[in-house]
Amino acid sequence: MFLPSELIKFIILCCVIKVDAIEEKLNDKVIKILYRYEITDSDVNPTFEEDYTTIMSEYFRNKNRNNPEIRDYEIKIDIYKYTSANYSYLDTEQTGYMVFEGDMVKFMRKKKYDMMVIDDRILYNDLALMQTSLIEDFFWILNPSIELFIDFAEFYDRNEFYFHDKEVFNDALYKNKIYGLPYELDFDLIYYHNNDDLSNDLVEKMSSLTWNELWEALKKNSYPLTISLGDDDDLLNFVIEYASNHYTLNKEYDKNYFNIFYNDTAHEFFETFVNLILDISEGDVGNSLYLYQNDAFLNFINGDSSLLKTKASHYKVLNQLENVSASLPPKNIGALIEKYLVVNRKSDIPTEILSEVALQLTSKDFQIFRAENFGSIPTFDLTQKESDEDIQRYCQQHSQMCDYLEKLNRLNIKEFFKSRYSPSYYEIEYMLPPLLRNNIEYHDIDRIIYNFKNIKELKSTQILGYGIASWVVTIITALLAIQTIYEVYKYRDHPYLKVVSPKFCIAILVGCFMNIFKIVLRLPPYAIIKARLFFLYNTISFNLIYIPMFAVTFRVYRIYTSKSIVSKSLSNKYLAIAIIFLITIWCTYRAIVSFVDYMYYMTHGDINISRFPMYEYKFYDEDHLIYENYMYFIFIVLNLFISGTGKKARKFGSLSYSFIIFIYNIHEYVSEEALLFVRDDCFGGVFLFLSIYNCILNLVCIYLLVGCRVLFVKINPDLKVNNQTDLKEFIPLELTKIGFRFTKRKINYIISIKSTKDSTSNYTPNSMTSGTNTVNEKFTSNGNNSNMHPTGTFVSSDFKG
Repeated sequence: MFLPSELIKFIILCCVIKVDAIEEKLNDKVIKILYRYEITDSDVNPTFEEDYTTIMSEYFRNKNRNNPEIRDYEIKIDIYKYTSANYSYLDTEQTGYMVFEGDMVKFMRKKKYDMMVIDDRILYNDLALMQTSLIEDFFWILNPSIELFIDFAEFYDRNEFYFHDKEVFNDALYKNKIYGLPYELDFDLIYYHNNDDLSNDLVEKMSSLTWNELWEALKKNSYPLTISLGDDDDLLNFVIEYASNHYTLNKEYDKNYFNIFYNDTAHEFFETFVNLILDISEGDVGNSLYLYQNDAFLNFINGDSSLLKTKASHYKVLNQLENVSASLPPKNIGALIEKYLVVNRKSDIPTEILSEVALQLTSKDFQIFRAENFGSIPTFDLTQKESDEDIQRYCQQHSQMCDYLEKLNRLNIKEFFKSRYSPSYYEIEYMLPPLLRNNIEYHDIDRIIYNFKNIKELKSTQILGYGIASWVVTIITALLAIQTIYEVYKYRDHPYLKVVSPKFCIAILVGCFMNIFKIVLRLPPYAIIKARLFFLYNTISFNLIYIPMFAVTFRVYRIYTSKSIVSKSLSNKYLAIAIIFLITIWCTYRAIVSFVDYMYYMTHGDINISRFPMYEYKFYDEDHLIYENYMYFIFIVLNLFISGTGKKARKFGSLSYSFIIFIYNIHEYVSEEALLFVRDDCFGGVFLFLSIYNCILNLVCIYLLVGCRVLFVKINPDLKVNNQTDLKEFIPLELTKIGFRFTKRKINYIISIKSTKDSTSNYTPNSMTSGTNTVNEKFTSNGNNSNMHPTGTFVSSDFKG
């Protein structure tokens, strides 16, 4: 029986559970949206946060009163107060950009928000041919843009988005998928006091002035100027805007435009840029590099700066101040900020509802509403202002903003840094601004150039001469391998070759031939299809070496352990079937992994220490474990067969096959580590050395496998096979020593012939024959070869090759 106090506690607990259940049910109808807003902008527009959250929610509710699908839903907008002021990359390896990316991933995974408004420097910042490891290392996700956001193309046709600016909309596309809807735009304007004659005069000339000329005119008249470069975006914008004042930076004009940041004129360019900041900052670059928008705004209001460079979205607020007007930046060049609405793929709210709400929030109606209430800039295609009534109405009511947009020489910063081998934009935004700020502060121009160079170039794209030399060495080595394959085929019926099966040996040699090219194939060009094919190429190469080697060892084992002279189990037919089956199985498996799994290049290193690409794939950990165990199995069983043979065969096996497998694996690891971690200033020399080392190693392996046998056969062309005997006599292969020893004797013999060719009395056919017989007799004695008859012929059993 309950006591009164216990009964009260029970009732309270039931009420709490009931309230939580009701609240959870209500939350199922609340669409939570996160909007990023720079905290430094709060001084310009202090009421923005409160106004934006309440007015937008109310407008959405009124708009959908009669919509049966959405009327039960409401939106709740939270403001993410973004800042980079409290972080230092050089001290903590954290920046505001990194923290926001991490929060975005965390919020989406935990379903804290159903939608987010992000800019173009976040959307697809993880996608590039050369991806960065930073995102995966920090956030345990490879591609947030395509793993966390829904694809709107699954719900809507592109014609639904006809009113958006085409370039802005195209920037939301990735492989014909739409992971973000254009939400609003922004860019920088120059605000000035319109009651000042000099300011008015400079604004009239602004479209033809550079930043240097603007500053010189202000300095000449003792007008102060402050530029806020404390925010990473502002610093990047200013660098590229300044460069665009002096160079035509677009791919249509010059596809190599980015080279101006590290070619012969780069030092002069950056010297001029740093000196401009130094001059504006009155000798202390920190006055600009660590100045934020809110401080710059206060300087402008208080008269400590004649101009203010800040966002066009503040125009609605700043234009209401007395005697304040705005102009486009020098030469009308400015960075365009594109904002997109993305939807959380993991949200509990049906994606059909979320996509419909997203379509509404990015519609013409909502964009015009935000423009009128908050000064937002719509994503409209202004070329349609004569044909589209809504766009026409906006431009009539906001004629000045439409004029700015039409005259603006747009810079897309993310696209500006994009090149074939550039890293994911995340790496650039995360690392470049702090490095640039630090190098400007210490006037380290060479380091600035180095960082910009590493954005476009890889270690392997800067070694043209060494690369050509590496290819020459590799091709020569490959020709030697082809010659060996031909010789094996030519002497395939010789017992010393036939005992190890020439067909299997040729397969191994083809694998070695392929292995010769593995180093130089890491040179550019790079493409995903090349990565897939190279992955399969490695599989074929290794399997052609290891599996036939396994079969040859088994064959030697059976020959040596067989009690009969001839054994049906020695037939190549069944071994060949087994080899083809195993190679086909493994190659099919790796081909499926290669062409089905998501494969990409991951650059090792970064823009501060140079980069080198290695292909990777999502199934790497599992596949690597399977393949590693497979190689261990081959190695262990191979040695078991070797240990099961006689002393002479075991000596051959331990010096050849086991050694080759061991060396190949060590070589693979050492070469890869060297390519990844060697400094870029000596990378060319190291790469050439590795190419030569790889070629020599493969030649040594070819010699140990079958080259010594070919050499022995070639220097004994008169030896013939007459009749049958035990095959075991052909297995003990001290041919490594025999080949060198006999070759040395052959060379000495030739030298002796040459030295006595002028002595007619000593040079007779009989003496020549005698010399040859002497050499053969010595060989027979030292080689302990029971198959050698006094006549100089071999005897062997008739077995299947």
